[in-house]
Amino acid sequence: MYARKKWLDQVQQYARRFTSVINTDGSRTDTPVTGEVIQAGTPQSSTNFNQIEEALQHHSIAFDLLWVTNQAELRAQEARITAAEARLTAHSI
Repeated sequence: MYARKKWLDQVQQYARRFTSVINTDGSRTDTPVTGEVIQAGTPQSSTNFNQIEEALQHHSIAFDLLWVTNQAELRAQEARITAAEARLTAHSI
């Protein structure tokens, strides 16, 4: 069974704030200034992503099984209808 994870964004005191330093070669280095972290975000880790992948795979397999079962039932029903129609046609002649 899939255990839903509530994903959280990281909330920081300063959103999109940077300090810029001009390097000796004329390039610029920007360093994020986050300030205080108000809410820690959910880590983007292989553990969290693999849990999603596993759940998608399980749901895909379950759907495939449902689809195949449904198609088999439809074919069996069509065969029964065809047989019943043949019997009706034979009796009405």
